[in-house]
Amino acid sequence: MAFDLTYLFVGIALLLAAFVKGVTGLGFPLIATPTVALLLDIRTAVTVLILPNLFMDSAQVIRDGLPYEIFRRFKAFIAPTIVGVFLGTLVLVKTPFWILNLFLGVMVLIFVISNLLKLDFTVSPQQEKFLSPLFGFLSGFLNGVTNAAGPALAIYFYSLKLEKRAFVKSMATIFVTTKLTQLVAISTWNLFNWYTLKLSVLVILFTLVGFYAGIKAQDRIDQKNFNRGLLALLAFVGVILIIRAVTQDA
Repeated sequence: MAFDLTYLFVGIALLLAAFVKGVTGLGFPLIATPTVALLLDIRTAVTVLILPNLFMDSAQVIRDGLPYEIFRRFKAFIAPTIVGVFLGTLVLVKTPFWILNLFLGVMVLIFVISNLLKLDFTVSPQQEKFLSPLFGFLSGFLNGVTNAAGPALAIYFYSLKLEKRAFVKSMATIFVTTKLTQLVAISTWNLFNWYTLKLSVLVILFTLVGFYAGIKAQDRIDQKNFNRGLLALLAFVGVILIIRAVTQDA
């Protein structure tokens, strides 16, 4: 039987996605979801990738100790995130989501271009009180719909000027909340079952090497190059989201 190169492509993409996740704290769903969807339907792909995301996020959360300070700082972020995940999952089940991909892709590219033009987006402590619930809901909703809350979350945390380790740990802490909520929401609509569980475990085992290599690489990258790499990743993600939107059936 001839070997299907699609499996090789998906395998390489999963390793790359896990490496990027280890370095930056985001990017795994954005790279992995559309590639896994080459082999599975989009809803199954989203479901299968929840547990691998949860595994990697949990590892980044407990690195250097439990995130008590992050929970205190972003407590106003978390509750709207949970609400957003449930509403987003309902949209995933009921309607097409190409418009949301297009909107998110354009928003991400505007943010990247503004940073390249040295337009400084900094969220002050006063603004943070009002923006945290808004971005919490937005990231949760996008996570439920597209399995890709990372760009909205990264834009917000980047604007808070977090140090790279704090950035990754904060991202992972919020992601654990969204993925646990998404798991409950997906189960509510009978998308999570024994078949998707087995596939999830296989993905976790397959991506361990890439994720571990990414964590080690993060320790060797200085803050300036980390920020540059993050903006480059966001630019790539923005383009991919727009391409995905315009090539999807409305």
